[in-house]
Amino acid sequence: MGNAFARKLLFLLSLLLAALVAGTVGYMLIEGWPLFDSLYMTVITLATIGYGETHPLSDEGRLFTIAMVVFGTGVVGYGLSSLTLMLFQGDLPIYLKRRKMEKLIARLEGHIIICGLSRTGQYTLDELLRSGLDVVVLEKTESQAITLEGRDIPYIIGDATQDENLQAAGVDKARALITCLSSDAENAFVVVTAKNLNRTLMVVSKAETENSRRKLLAVGADKVVIPSHLGGQNMANMVIRPETLHFFERLHQHYPHAFQAEVQPVDAFWQGRTLGEYLSVQEGRVTVLALELPGGEVDFNPAPSTLLQPGSAIMLIRTVL
Repeated sequence: MGNAFARKLLFLLSLLLAALVAGTVGYMLIEGWPLFDSLYMTVITLATIGYGETHPLSDEGRLFTIAMVVFGTGVVGYGLSSLTLMLFQGDLPIYLKRRKMEKLIARLEGHIIICGLSRTGQYTLDELLRSGLDVVVLEKTESQAITLEGRDIPYIIGDATQDENLQAAGVDKARALITCLSSDAENAFVVVTAKNLNRTLMVVSKAETENSRRKLLAVGADKVVIPSHLGGQNMANMVIRPETLHFFERLHQHYPHAFQAEVQPVDAFWQGRTLGEYLSVQEGRVTVLALELPGGEVDFNPAPSTLLQPGSAIMLIRTVL
């Protein structure tokens, strides 16, 4: 956007300058006038002011003046009108808005990048915003992206598979990237590109099929979600265990931010210490659901006396009320 604006501005200014130079040089060569007189005659001719001739004109000079009036004033009129529209109604306000957004994105650290405002992408965006996280959206379709302006969400208009667009979204400082593009092939390309730019980045991708899910995991995605699979499970559960789902729905409606599910890794500091000691230093009320051991085995509802090992992971729910 910035380069396009600069090129257009340079073109229009060059057009106006070329008309002035052509007229000035023409009068100097045809009439033999000095530089200032030639420039003055060019300006009043192109501006159609009509102050009169600086010096008497020869027939060749009059023909040149006619050409200047016919062609030169058209060039100047086009240049000035385009410049005015660009500076006050079109490109300049957009350029300034984009520059402001780029500065905002440059200050972000630990944010989430969402690639693609598909339906899945929009639901993902809403959920992240409800959690109070910083989000940058990367969307190729301008009409989709500008819907975010009223919501004060930073966005980049561009192809998420291109390095420069991911870099503009701050991929090197981002905490995670979620790609929700409509094509599994494009999602795979985003995964590979993002991982090449930031090896520590957590990348979550959408997939349409189980075959695509396996391929996305193979090219570097940390997690892959099949929305249709999750939707099918949810609909089946509405029939199989409707009361359980209704309970959680009511809980979410009345207390949308009351609980936080977390998975916390166990480091070397807790070697040989008990789960009860670990929980005693946690803030708020914490309920442990399971303890994942280094080998992958899971101990559900572990006792407080359970000894912790580095490489384990504690799955818990924290009450934030």
